[in-house]
Amino acid sequence: MKRTTHLLTLAAGLAIGAAPALAQDIVDDARAAIGTYAGEQTEFLGPTSSPKPEPGKKIVYLSNDENNNASRAWGVAITEAADKIGWDVTIMDGKATPVGWINALNQAIALQVDGIVTSADAASMQGPIQSAKEAGIPIVGIHAAALPGPDEALGLFTNIQQDPREIGKAQADWVIADSDGQARVVVTSHNEFAIAEAKSRATEARLKECEGCEVLEYVNSPIAEVAQRQPQLVMSWVQRYGAPLYVTAVADYTLDFQVPALRGAGVDMDAVKLVGADGQESAYARIRNGEYQVVTVSEPVEMQGYQAVDELIRALAGEGPSGYVQAPYLVTADNVDREGGDNNEFVPSNDYKAKYLALWGVE
Repeated sequence: MKRTTHLLTLAAGLAIGAAPALAQDIVDDARAAIGTYAGEQTEFLGPTSSPKPEPGKKIVYLSNDENNNASRAWGVAITEAADKIGWDVTIMDGKATPVGWINALNQAIALQVDGIVTSADAASMQGPIQSAKEAGIPIVGIHAAALPGPDEALGLFTNIQQDPREIGKAQADWVIADSDGQARVVVTSHNEFAIAEAKSRATEARLKECEGCEVLEYVNSPIAEVAQRQPQLVMSWVQRYGAPLYVTAVADYTLDFQVPALRGAGVDMDAVKLVGADGQESAYARIRNGEYQVVTVSEPVEMQGYQAVDELIRALAGEGPSGYVQAPYLVTADNVDREGGDNNEFVPSNDYKAKYLALWGVE
């Protein structure tokens, strides 16, 4: 095992020495972008006005999967925000399957609720979504479509999430800046999800703008098979390409299965740098401990729950969506304990709860 580490270290030195020079402007651009992506989040860039909510509304939060940390946390935040304005929330668990999502959405419609928020895939629920539309029930998505914003084709008043194309670019910019424009990268994805492909293709495209960088492979692997495939895949990349090596992932979940394989093989932690997204607790721990993963792009889950309630207020008042899209937030070793990171989550320090409550006229 010591021999493996030695060879990787030697390869690292050779690769850096042989890497082509890069026009300094893209490196400078990437570093400037990182300063914004990883900077303080003290400014609230959300809406500055909102209609006042009518109390007594009944809404449903249809969770993609209550066993998923983010899906469950969205429901907690939606319930908290709705309680502030006198709304009643029913949480339904879609149990991570299209059949479960459809059954739950049909139940929500049967309850004759005033509005629905869902983190399930909207494209998989077009029948009941059309029924909700005919019943005059607005639906707000959270990660329910590929892109943020209103989606008339899918029947969503709006969809709340960071722009996956910007997340992909942020990942690539960090790699470009960290490598001084000489990165050798494996880009990974789960293209059965449109949001994942949008994210990973943006990473790939940005890296290809860097003349000194090399995209070694673009690897699409089903997320349902990560436990079986990712350990073997990451070791095959190490053996084939040596070091230094960057690996980008559309979800930190993928890296949960790569890291044990790297650790078990005794691969030097400086030889492989993993760049993830979503801001899982495991990702924060790896970044904090310097264990292969160096970056995650974290989602402001609680703030998105408050935004979902605000969007429903607008829909029920006959107004358009707010148009607010949170920019990507890069978590690195330098800021891992800031902006909520001490609790392994992204909680912007922009006083968003007070901002939304003031918009709604809540004391």
